[in-house]
Amino acid sequence: MESEKYSWKWVTKDTLLSEGPCELVSAHLVPDAAGTSTAIIYNGQDTSGEIVMSFRGNGGYHTPFQPPVPVYCRKGLYVDVTSNVRGILVQWRNESRRVE
Repeated sequence: MESEKYSWKWVTKDTLLSEGPCELVSAHLVPDAAGTSTAIIYNGQDTSGEIVMSFRGNGGYHTPFQPPVPVYCRKGLYVDVTSNVRGILVQWRNESRRVE
């Protein structure tokens, strides 16, 4: 994997990561110490898109999402941070950078 073809971001609030087609490579939810943490990743530009992944973690344990192949998100990539989340590390590759 050539790192310059990939993007990553530490997300702490609702964030649009890609406005167009991309591939979601991985995501790791890090909860706050207290309570259950929840977050949702959408194929789209907001919460009206299709749900790709819904995180639900317990305080003190991170929750990884590492599919065997990247998830193609044709409408964009949006992260909705809902509760008790310290952050989510998301890695993706924009369609314009895609190598066939």
